[in-house]
Amino acid sequence: MTEQDNMGQRWLNLNGAIAQGRAIRRDSVGPVIVVALIALLAAVRYFFPERPMDYVGPRAILDTGFSLWLLGVVLLLGAGLGDRVLHWLDLNKLSRLEQLVLAIPVGLGVLAYGTLALGLVGWLRPWVILLTLLGVGLWTWPIIRSWILRLPEGLALCRDKLIGLSLGEKLLLITGGLVFVLTVPKALLPPFEYDALMYHLQAPRLFLQAGRIMLLPEVWQANGPFTVEMLYVIGLAFGSDSFANLMYLACAIWLIPTAFVFGRRCLGRRESWLAAALLLGVPILPVWANLTGADMVWAMYESLAVYVLFVWQERCERRWLILAGLFMGWALGSKYLALGGASVLGLWVLWQSRRAGWKSLFTHGILFGLAALLIALPWYAKNWLWAGNPVYPFVWGGPGWDAEHLSLMMKAGQTSFGSGLHWWDYVLVPLSLYTQNEYFGTIGVGIEVPGLLIPLALLYPFVGRRSGVNSLAGMTAVRFIVWMLVSQQTRYLLPLFPALAVLSASVLDRFAGLRRLGRIAVTGLLWGMALITLLFQFMWVNLLRPVPVMVGKDSKDAFLERAIKGYAALLYVREHLSSTARVFMMWDGRDYYCDGRCLPNSDESGWTRLAATSDVSTVVVRLREKGVTHLLYTDTEARSLIARDPTGLHRRAFDFFWQEFRPFCAQEVYHSEKASLFELTCR
Repeated sequence: MTEQDNMGQRWLNLNGAIAQGRAIRRDSVGPVIVVALIALLAAVRYFFPERPMDYVGPRAILDTGFSLWLLGVVLLLGAGLGDRVLHWLDLNKLSRLEQLVLAIPVGLGVLAYGTLALGLVGWLRPWVILLTLLGVGLWTWPIIRSWILRLPEGLALCRDKLIGLSLGEKLLLITGGLVFVLTVPKALLPPFEYDALMYHLQAPRLFLQAGRIMLLPEVWQANGPFTVEMLYVIGLAFGSDSFANLMYLACAIWLIPTAFVFGRRCLGRRESWLAAALLLGVPILPVWANLTGADMVWAMYESLAVYVLFVWQERCERRWLILAGLFMGWALGSKYLALGGASVLGLWVLWQSRRAGWKSLFTHGILFGLAALLIALPWYAKNWLWAGNPVYPFVWGGPGWDAEHLSLMMKAGQTSFGSGLHWWDYVLVPLSLYTQNEYFGTIGVGIEVPGLLIPLALLYPFVGRRSGVNSLAGMTAVRFIVWMLVSQQTRYLLPLFPALAVLSASVLDRFAGLRRLGRIAVTGLLWGMALITLLFQFMWVNLLRPVPVMVGKDSKDAFLERAIKGYAALLYVREHLSSTARVFMMWDGRDYYCDGRCLPNSDESGWTRLAATSDVSTVVVRLREKGVTHLLYTDTEARSLIARDPTGLHRRAFDFFWQEFRPFCAQEVYHSEKASLFELTCR
């Protein structure tokens, strides 16, 4: 080798060493970036805590940015965790979109259960949650780094695909983007949804204050599966309740890409766009997406479980069964109602395995069922150990829930929704959902229906049959029957929406494939429905006026007075009653904004059960035993319960208060258009 060759080799070695050193420095800088990113969150919140409820000024912009920043960090950590789990299951042979659609929900589930673990051992403190996030960030940094490095390539690929879209697809994409843009400002408002203020946020706040998860008989919903609420704890630990709104919105949005990848795998490219557009054309969906709760998370996990089961059916690889079981477990960890979906999916797995022999049938059932059981178990085992009832307080009752109390709740819950209990009422449910939607809805909006094009799924057996989708139609039909038998609320159909969109897309595709005019008509119809959703969002934003609150021109209190009937009475409680006052909320369970002075009434039957004796003196004694000094009457909530009450007990309690109790034992100290506060005067 010549001297020149030796010099060249040394030069190459030197360049290699320099490149390796740079790579090492980049890798060592990465953890520093993670630590700085998360530590800065804590620093910002420490020096700039969430603004007071009556604050007006530019600091509101900082709160808005902080909530979005925290959401981005949690989603990024979720992507890293989810990718780790998918790699562990050896499920890497996915398209980039599929990997993203599956990874983030997996990671969020792991993160939620990490918070659950902290709560069960009594370490539910903000600083512990911060350290947990730091640990997750450091552990997942290599994966997060790979996601970041692939981002330019992914953006370039998206750009190329966007250029190749048809005009109709571009219009749908633009409309969907505008709908999303309009939903984000609403999510940045202070929480105002009824169930969120009653338990979805109130219970996590109580857990955080106590530093642990505990049994809360007076807030019975807090004892059920609470997966997404564990993510809400992260936001509350950093002083942001708007984070919960944003997280719920992100899970709701995830239904659309789920329908897209589902349609692509089961049908094809064109049908995947149809399925996504069908969901976008459900005007009530963005409204539900801003009602912070658990339904969208349950729907996301159950629909992903269905999707993964179809991948398993296609590839015949058992690890897909494990992933489907994990998703179903997180659905079971989000809502008791997921038990119906788990039963249907479990039977579907056994049915699909019937031809493979008894050994495979048994193995497949165990893999799916055991994975779901292990993920769901902490919530049900907790209730069994603490309350003696895995589904506390349902069925068997438990602490604070005697047979009479449980019976009142069950009767009201089972019969207050739907158009009737006769056999012909069940047959007509698909029609009644549209013609009598007020009997199936919960928020009093006339468009609370599953979209005008979703019923096309009913035509699938006659028009859109596909060999790979027939079993999806059967599964969805059985799941719909379970919904009818359990609770006929339109919102509880959400887990079926992606499957219904795929079935409806199959039907629409048959019409679109007839001739060119058919394709134009279908595209115009879908874009028209998406435009209706967009217009409704404009109306909804105009009604709520979120921007002034986001930028500090309007206070949180001013907005909540507009959004919540009776909030002015809560302001009076906070500003004029002593800290020792105890306010009994008669038919209202929303005590989130009451500074602990309101007694929880999460089943909304507290006054009704007290008044059942029809004896004024007995009621007074029981109120005094609870330490009650005041009664809060909210007219809208009382009349709503009376209208939906099949037992008539709420009406009798209402009459008892105004005709017998009020004249002798309650003096009005505050009155607004929809609420009155009474001081208890009897001894």
